[in-house]
Amino acid sequence: MEGAMTTLFVTEQGCRLVRRGYAILGYKNREKLFMYPLENIRQIVIMGRVEVSSSLLGLLMVRGVDTVFLSRYGRFKGRVSAGAGKNILIREKQFQRRSEPSFALQFCRSLVRAKILNSRNLICKQRPNLAEEMKPRLENALRSIQRAGSLNALRGLEGAFATLYFQKFPQLLKETFGFTRRIKHPPPDPLNILFSLGYTLLFNSVYALVEAAGLDPYAGFFHQARYGHPALVSDLMEPYRAPLVDRLVIRLINNGKISKEHFRKGESRSEMEETALKMFISGYQERLFSRFSRNSVRETTWNLLQKDVWQFQKHLEGETDEFKPYIFR
Repeated sequence: MEGAMTTLFVTEQGCRLVRRGYAILGYKNREKLFMYPLENIRQIVIMGRVEVSSSLLGLLMVRGVDTVFLSRYGRFKGRVSAGAGKNILIREKQFQRRSEPSFALQFCRSLVRAKILNSRNLICKQRPNLAEEMKPRLENALRSIQRAGSLNALRGLEGAFATLYFQKFPQLLKETFGFTRRIKHPPPDPLNILFSLGYTLLFNSVYALVEAAGLDPYAGFFHQARYGHPALVSDLMEPYRAPLVDRLVIRLINNGKISKEHFRKGESRSEMEETALKMFISGYQERLFSRFSRNSVRETTWNLLQKDVWQFQKHLEGETDEFKPYIFR
């Protein structure tokens, strides 16, 4: 089990979660593992074979705690929440804006630009020579974003950049685990497993903030609408993939914290061992909630995500002329 003041991650297989007053108690084989007051928890992420009592689930719904169920290896299974936000006005504005091509294109340009800049800055920190080698193509991509006249053109540019980025990513690592390209479902090798797990954790962190703001998670702009896909969440998480998840993957591998010994070959893919899973989640949590200096202010990445969601809400309502996701230096 890994815990935090805002998000509680439960990974201990065979654990049972129950209610104790207004606290959550975790135990296994009659042994108490932890107890946290619910007033400090906004989201619970439960991974694998973990039981939750009906009494606790009821309390979590009443208190609006987003409860996410993932498989042992991070595959999304479902969630329990208090339901849609009551601010129908902001949702009406969200759907109205989806029918405004100029608004959607400007917003999506900002997202893709921030994603490329954050990815470029990560590469600059890790391998300046590689960043210099990629500079012409990255600068061309940034210029092309501003010239893109449609969402489809912008999606094509983002897709081409993502292909280039993942082609070059192994050069940032001491061990590549046989990675050749990004494959999402199912992830066939250790590096793809780490990417998929990290992006799933990030997705659910953003989902909780989107729902708390009263926005409709499914009404996105950049990612195309399809049944069951919270497209707005996918939109807003894009700029944070490299600075939050990819940077963590690099650190854990290059520092020798995660190695090929932490994976075993399953029937159809590699599988991560428990020690590596807990290490990754602990590292993600640290990246999400640890404070760093930003313009003489101590911030956390969670706070920046929250501010981006609020900023998007104000942008929907016309209070700001431009949406500006945070750029990590």
